[in-house]
Amino acid sequence: MKKINIAVWGLGRHSTSRIIPALSCIEELSIVGVCSRNPQSVAKYALEFGCVGWTDSSEMLNNVEVDIVYIATPIGVHAEQAEQALKAGKHVWCEKPLTCNIEDTKFLVNLAKQNKKMLTEGFMFLHHPQFKKIQDCIKDKKYGQVHSIICRFGIPNMEKPGFRNDPKLCGGAFWDVASYTVSAVLELFPDENVEVLFSELSSRKNSKVDTEGRVLLRFSKDITAYLEWATGVAYKNEIDLWAEDGSFFTDKIFSKPREYRPQYKIRDLNGNESVKNGEQSEQFMDMFRNFVGIMNNKEKAVTERKNILQRAKLMNDIVNY
Repeated sequence: MKKINIAVWGLGRHSTSRIIPALSCIEELSIVGVCSRNPQSVAKYALEFGCVGWTDSSEMLNNVEVDIVYIATPIGVHAEQAEQALKAGKHVWCEKPLTCNIEDTKFLVNLAKQNKKMLTEGFMFLHHPQFKKIQDCIKDKKYGQVHSIICRFGIPNMEKPGFRNDPKLCGGAFWDVASYTVSAVLELFPDENVEVLFSELSSRKNSKVDTEGRVLLRFSKDITAYLEWATGVAYKNEIDLWAEDGSFFTDKIFSKPREYRPQYKIRDLNGNESVKNGEQSEQFMDMFRNFVGIMNNKEKAVTERKNILQRAKLMNDIVNY
């Protein structure tokens, strides 16, 4: 079987600790190169992963061996880099969110369609069995009709926040953290209209970027969703589903360690609680296997582009409420 060649653009901690190791475990993929402006990083990781290293992105994009470019750079440069890669004839897999501007997102989706290239957005948790479990509970109405859902994601301040404190690079809690919660509820209630009932983004004193926010949404089946996110707080990462005949709670839904085995706390109609263990899996590998499955599937490629646009629209509605 001929392998699909992928190059990784961006060599930050997340890329080198989670993205590249996961890519290297996918049988259908071959990492042919890494690209960064930092020559030391390029030399180090090209040697470590046994591939070519580029400090000039044009050399990577002009390399005929590269089929896919995985963009793992700050959010604020995704749009420009994805455009360059698509115009160079490469498929683009991109860290979430694809852009922080709905017009940029629309442009890239249309460009990918015109050039018959794949375009994806890297919300890894959507492909983990933990999230699939919640989807199945809703789809099968295991606990009756859903009444409401709460999603919370908050993280402590990082020692080296990098782009996350730079407004020019789309730093801030909204794009970096809230995007997870938004993508979750849209995936849980697909093909439903959604209305923003309330939205608030705020910043702590002396912060250059937003640091927290919350939004109340109503879906067309009268399901409400409360999303809350923040940086500079104690870690919280959870989904709480409340339905007619019971409730379902699980944490570490968005980010999780490699060896994490999820737990589900379930309450019946009368509030009696039970705990069940879920399936262990590596969510980045799950995501990349899914992306490989889209490569030659036009229907799945269309669905992915549709999902990207839906997420961009709701993010735009929230920020402009």
